[in-house]
This record gives sequence, structure tokens and C-alpha cells, in this order.
Amino acid sequence: MISTTNTFSFLRLLSLHSDQADPEAIDASVRDNARLGGTNLWVLMFAIMIASVGLNVNSTAVIIGAMLISPLMGPIIGVGYGAGVHDYTLIRQSLRNLALFVGISLFASVLYFLLTPLKQAHSELLARTSPTLWDVLIAFFGGAAGMIGLSRRDKTTLIPGVAIATALMPPLCTTGYGIATGQPRIFLGAFFLFLINSVFIALATLAIVRVLRLPHHAVPDEATRRRGQAIIAAAVTLTLVPSIYLAVRLVQVELFSAAAEKFLVDVTSEREDLTLISRNIDPGQRLITATMIGAGLTPDIEAKLNRRLAATGLGEARLKIRRPSESALDVNAVKSMLERDVLQETVAANEQKSRRIEELEAHLGRLNATIGDLARVENEIRAHLPKLRKVVVTGSSHKAGDGSPHLYVLVAIDDPKGLPAAETTRLKRWLKTRLPGAEIDLVVGRIVAD
Repeated sequence: MISTTNTFSFLRLLSLHSDQADPEAIDASVRDNARLGGTNLWVLMFAIMIASVGLNVNSTAVIIGAMLISPLMGPIIGVGYGAGVHDYTLIRQSLRNLALFVGISLFASVLYFLLTPLKQAHSELLARTSPTLWDVLIAFFGGAAGMIGLSRRDKTTLIPGVAIATALMPPLCTTGYGIATGQPRIFLGAFFLFLINSVFIALATLAIVRVLRLPHHAVPDEATRRRGQAIIAAAVTLTLVPSIYLAVRLVQVELFSAAAEKFLVDVTSEREDLTLISRNIDPGQRLITATMIGAGLTPDIEAKLNRRLAATGLGEARLKIRRPSESALDVNAVKSMLERDVLQETVAANEQKSRRIEELEAHLGRLNATIGDLARVENEIRAHLPKLRKVVVTGSSHKAGDGSPHLYVLVAIDDPKGLPAAETTRLKRWLKTRLPGAEIDLVVGRIVAD
């Protein structure tokens, strides 16, 4: 059994009160970070431009820099802290400041993306358009870590880390990109991600304030307390439910894409008469479009593969096969597929490399032994054909077309009259049996010695 002393020791290790700052210092720190004007506004404007440029040129390092200096988290933590200590004035001030921060951020990012000549949406930008349950978890645990960091006597690197993890500035700039380019899906997805981060950072802050039991600034009446709880519950529900739905959809998409990819790999590995040029997997339509070439591309192959597809557990998925001439190829998709295939094959090729080298070295050793045996071959020919005046057998090794060592043997017989056809045929057969795998050249005629 676990002793009571050990239990208390373990609980002391988990205590947040040992290095906690005074409540007055925590309150002052939260209010300072949530305030509007001066340094925070200048830093916000610089962070907006840095994040917009980073998203525009797809630079992760630049985006991280914007997240580190962004002051957006201050008002959000102010909302959660105000709810925890029942300071409704701080909640109103923090919400007002947050709304102004958001407005300035959107105005600046929209202006930037309207003026920049680079309009393409890169991976860093697209990554902030489909929020899921995992973003909820990141925001909640990040907000909890941030509030714990603010409540310590000795400030740590928690706040910069939380700023990077929760990523408040990039979704706002992505929202500005969606507005500037007229793409509602990007605008709505990015802004919803920002709302998720804001709501759950504030909720985590409220939870930590309750755990730390910081003193209340007012004692609300029952109606006010219930109204506050209802607002919090509504905000959490409105952001949590869609994110759970999107997370389920994401899992379904990933599972379908992985299963479809495996199906295509299995088919092309088993059917050497089919070569996959490109593929397009559409989980929403449950459609797999494959561009193929090969002798096995018969009229009934699509029906056969669709029957096999149904047996793999992909449900109502459908395979559509195209020839390269039937549709324009997506060069980038083909390039991406080929690069992925090359990476997968490189591992197997490296594993086979050592074995191949050993096999070639062994083969070369056998060829060298055969070359050393050519003198005996010459004597054996003389024994078979004692009337010959002179026999010369020589050989060398060289690389074949596949890079493997290959043996070349020259057999020269000095006989101006030539050998009978039957004798020549018999000698060639014997040489092939005696020197298996070698390239043999038999020359019969007069040998002129130097």
C-alpha cells in the first residue's frame, strides 16, 4: 500500500502554490498585457506585417517570429482572468481591446495581400484553414500553460512557447488573405481557428485561476453568475461542436486516402503490365482517379478493379481509370508522386546495394578463376583435335550493359583450310558447356605470329 506520507509528498510536487507570485503581482501582470496603446499597438502592427510576409513567402521561421512578438494573447488571457476573479470591468476592457487588435490585424493583412504581387496560397497559409479538435486541445493546454507562467514569481520561457503553440497571429493574417482574394472558405476556416484559439485559451485561463484560488474582485449575485456560466457554455459549445465534426471528417479523409493509396500500390505491384502515372484521391466524392499506361489496360480492367475495390472495405468508393491522352496531366502531382515513389524505393535500393556488390565481387572472382583456367581449355581442345597446328585461347572480363562483370573468350585455331561444319558446331557446343555464361568468339584460319 502507498503510505500517507508518500502521497502528501507527491501532491506537494504537483502544487502550483510553492513558487506562485502574490495575487497583486499576478493581477498587475495580466492587466499590463491586456492594455491597449503604446508599445502593444506598435508591436501588433509589426507582428502583422511579419506574419503576412511569412505566410506570403511560405517561411516558417518568419511566421514563428511573428507569433513570438504578437501581443494578441494578452487581452484573451485578460478575458479568462476577469471571468475567474469576477472582474467584469476587466472583461469588457479586454474584449474591447481584443476587438480593436483583431480589426487592426485584419485591416493590415487585407491591405498587404491586396498589394502584394504574390497571390498563391502556400502550405503555411492553407494549414490554417481547416481547424479541428486537435486545435482545441492545443489552445486549451497552451492557455493553461500561459496562465501558469504568468502566475509565477520568476518568469520563464512559457509565454513565448505558448505563443508559438497556439498561433494567434497567422490565422488572422490568413483571414485577411481570404478576404483580399475573395475566398470565403479560407476566410471562414482561418477565422474559426482564431476563435477556437481565443475561446479555449480564455477557458483554460479561467480554469487555472480557479485552481489557484485567486481572490475575487466582486461577489456576483445568482442571476449574474448563471448568466456568466451560460455565456461561457455557449461560447465553448459553439466552437467545440464544429471542431469535433471537422476532426471526425479529417480522420475519415485520412483513413480513406491511406486505404486508396494502399489499393493502388497493391494493384501496380501485382500487375507488372500496368504502370501508374498519377492519381487523384477525392475522399468527399469517394472517387479514385488513376492515370495508367500498359499492356494490361484493357477495356474491362476498370470493372475488374472496381469489383476488387469493393472487396477491400472501401465502401462505396469508385475507381476511374484514365489514359494520359484522355486528360491533361497535373505536372506538379506527377512530380510529387514520383518524388514520393523515389524516396520509398531508395530505402529498398540501399538495402540491396550491399548484397549486389557482394554478388558482383563473387562473380568477378569466378570469372578471374575461369580466365586462369583458359590454358587448360587450350590443352583440352588440342586433345579433342590433335591434328590442329596451333590453338590460342585468351580471355578478358569487362562490364556488361547492367554494370555486372562479363567474360569474353577468344578461341583462335590455326587451320587455313578450315574445320568441317560438323566439327565446328561440336566445338562451339563444347566451349559453351565448358565456359558457361561466357561470350565466346571462335576464329578459324591462319594465325600470323608477330
